[in-house]
Amino acid sequence: MRFAKNIAIIISFFIISLEYKYLFASPNYTQEPYEILFIGSSYFNYNDLLNLFKNLADSAGKKVDIDRKIANGLYLDDHAKSSTTELKIKEKKWDYVILQGVGSITAYPEIFTDHPVYPALKTLQNKISENCESTKMVFCLPWAYEDGMTWLAGWTDTYEDMQIKVYENTLQYSDDLGFIIAPVGWAWNTVLKEKNYPLHYLHKSDWNHPSLKGSYLMACVIFSTIFQESSVDLPYYGGIPEEEANYFQTIASTTVLDSLDLWNIIETDIEKSEFLIPRRFHLYQNYPNPFNPSTTINYEIQKYSLVEIIVYDILGKRYSILENEFKMPGSYSVGFDGSRLNSGVYFYSVKYGNQCLIKKMLLMK
Repeated sequence: MRFAKNIAIIISFFIISLEYKYLFASPNYTQEPYEILFIGSSYFNYNDLLNLFKNLADSAGKKVDIDRKIANGLYLDDHAKSSTTELKIKEKKWDYVILQGVGSITAYPEIFTDHPVYPALKTLQNKISENCESTKMVFCLPWAYEDGMTWLAGWTDTYEDMQIKVYENTLQYSDDLGFIIAPVGWAWNTVLKEKNYPLHYLHKSDWNHPSLKGSYLMACVIFSTIFQESSVDLPYYGGIPEEEANYFQTIASTTVLDSLDLWNIIETDIEKSEFLIPRRFHLYQNYPNPFNPSTTINYEIQKYSLVEIIVYDILGKRYSILENEFKMPGSYSVGFDGSRLNSGVYFYSVKYGNQCLIKKMLLMK
């Protein structure tokens, strides 16, 4: 009797050990490759953007099978009407189809009407969905020309003026059609602002096409958009100095991951991600921000630990404890209601183990 009891205890301990290993050990499973199709023109061809992206994915241990339907000089409108593009779409059940946009026709659809963007996106979306309903369509938010539209007689729109119009129209198209945005042009905008608009830095000397740095930044944005992971510290630099490449990785990751809802980014397929554990402790910017009266805070932890989330006012006075409990590794969201607060700046902190991250948010009533 005692022997049987001891055996039962040993078996129970073995089962618990397996469960612990399953929950906390690094995942070890065979991942099916992501099937990805790129559709576009010269913006994808310059600097071999697809190879930059694939090498980034490889350096992160991601399996990707990439194909393309790219021809210089073609617009999305041309692809939407093309039978050969349609045949390419029908070749596989793609996980992602990545579309390349153009700044001028996205910013000024009422003026440049020869190749309308919205109808092309809608047509391509229908063809992609008819081929495979689970395929996710991603539109790369374009960048503005380096000199905006000032090169045309009578135009005064600068780079920033044009980029804002690209941004606003892309968000509107995404709201209407439901596609994912890879915020390439918005990441470019951040870099150029921070660098004080250096000439021919992300643009080539034609003021339009991407330099190698611009293409690498685009690859980093697409990486974070598809995998919902940071590219920071990935050991592939695409021929760019390491320090500069790390800067681009940081801007791309922050632009995407701090605003997942804004870019309509959907969580990765469960079958490909159910065992994935975040690689780092990360706190995202609340969304929406500014907010009135409620907002959402997203964060990730990679180990089992006590998590404490606190909201403070600008003087450091504690207002609310949103979380104070042990959490399993994973991604989490918590809501915050500021209906009883006055308009102003507030801070929220997430304490995880011996680490703490703090971000600022703005309540506007």
